[in-house]
Amino acid sequence: MIQRKQTLFLIELIFLGLALLFVPCQNILTQTGATHVYLMPLVDFQSTAGHLFAVILNFIGLILATITIFIYKKRTLQVKLCYALIAIWLVLPAMMLFCPFVVKTEAILEVKTNYFVVAIALFSIIAGYLAARFIKKDIDLLKSADRIR
Repeated sequence: MIQRKQTLFLIELIFLGLALLFVPCQNILTQTGATHVYLMPLVDFQSTAGHLFAVILNFIGLILATITIFIYKKRTLQVKLCYALIAIWLVLPAMMLFCPFVVKTEAILEVKTNYFVVAIALFSIIAGYLAARFIKKDIDLLKSADRIR
């Protein structure tokens, strides 16, 4: 299980998803100072539906990546789950770029997006693609071995 390359890419996907929990997605400038917005439920400000959806998508991605690692005997299902992970990671950076995560009030002067988070999400897309590619290589290798027998 661990010796397979795709498992390493799926573990990378999990670590990148966990990194999104601790790296601020947006910075809010208020009259009193700056506040960071993470992919966790907000306490100080009222979050929008887009923020809650992004939090849910991140947790779904983490759970799917973990499940995908442990179903290594069902390779076709693994490939489908990798494509689902790619779709999740395509939606997530778009939401981080275009959706405001807090409800704008008079106290909020400006909301800035952290582009490092978008780069993390793009690396996750690449890791999901590479995992799917190596799983397909395993499937092809097993099919060729079955033909030889």
